[in-house]
Amino acid sequence: METNLLDKMLGSYLSQKTPVTIVLQNNNRISGRIKMFDSYVIIMENQKNEIVYRHAVSSLLPALHADQVHQPREQKGVPAKPASRPAPKAANYPKQAAAKARPSRPAPKAAAAAAASDPGLSNSMKEGLLRWMQEQKAGK
Repeated sequence: METNLLDKMLGSYLSQKTPVTIVLQNNNRISGRIKMFDSYVIIMENQKNEIVYRHAVSSLLPALHADQVHQPREQKGVPAKPASRPAPKAANYPKQAAAKARPSRPAPKAAAAAAASDPGLSNSMKEGLLRWMQEQKAGK
């Protein structure tokens, strides 16, 4: 049976006892030496033995190169500019804020006063509110 590339790498790191870093798919890193492996798991040896499922492995690299991978490369020429973000929208929600501040069931007199004084309410909204309050009052 032909061995795949990962098996060849694991075999060489195992025989040479090379310290390796395994980066998992959730970006966790496990460093140590490979103690043994099979087609499903890799057993890492460091302060404690850890079992890593092979399907969770994102990358495998020798520990010497692990520190160099995430260092930013120097760019020659003009440095890159950070991406500009759009300006944040101003919080322009006075009607919603006022609605949240009001009690859920206002007293009829307080609601009528609020309806008469609130410039955000249209005339049809005021009339509908007054009609609703009268129906509620008649139903009691």
